[in-house]
Amino acid sequence: MSPLPPCTHASIIKFEGGVRPGILGRISPSPFSEWHAFGIISDGEKEHMMLAGAVGDFTRSLVSNPPSHLWVRTVHFAGLPYLANLYDRVLVVATGSGICVFLSLILQPRSANICLLWVAKGIEQNFGKEFKEWVSGHPKEKVIVHDTAVLGRTNVSQMTVDAARNWGAEAVIVTSNPEGSRDVVNPCKAAGIPAFGPIWDS
Repeated sequence: MSPLPPCTHASIIKFEGGVRPGILGRISPSPFSEWHAFGIISDGEKEHMMLAGAVGDFTRSLVSNPPSHLWVRTVHFAGLPYLANLYDRVLVVATGSGICVFLSLILQPRSANICLLWVAKGIEQNFGKEFKEWVSGHPKEKVIVHDTAVLGRTNVSQMTVDAARNWGAEAVIVTSNPEGSRDVVNPCKAAGIPAFGPIWDS
């Protein structure tokens, strides 16, 4: 496990073995405490990893005081990105570290034709060259990256609706915070575009 250099906003936790796209995993500091779910990044071959943004007590501790070991549930489960398998053309929208749940979709063969919209601040500085290279490896005509540190703030809602229409997407799948997810899902539905985001019920 290692912090993302040169920042202290997230950690990357690596494991052996490839994992198919759209899958989530759970980790915990103790088998008797709360389990935390994260999106899994994997090329489907030798390893998989999780990106843990430092937003809560547990994830902040992973950055500030990395543990010597973590407990892992080896049974993974399908996450929101797995919905992409139900469609032929899908626009996936991520803000910040939400990109991690979609990376496997663009790193591995899949049935759906995926277009990616990623809005984040200081992408290379905050996420490193590896993340930038993964995204750059997807066909350029299927990737929209908006770095707010370079291009300034943007209207993610309008960008999503425009991209979905231009791409001819059958559905939009978004990962963001509660407000950001609503700001994407609701305008898409108003425009007649099926859209799905995480359920923030815990």
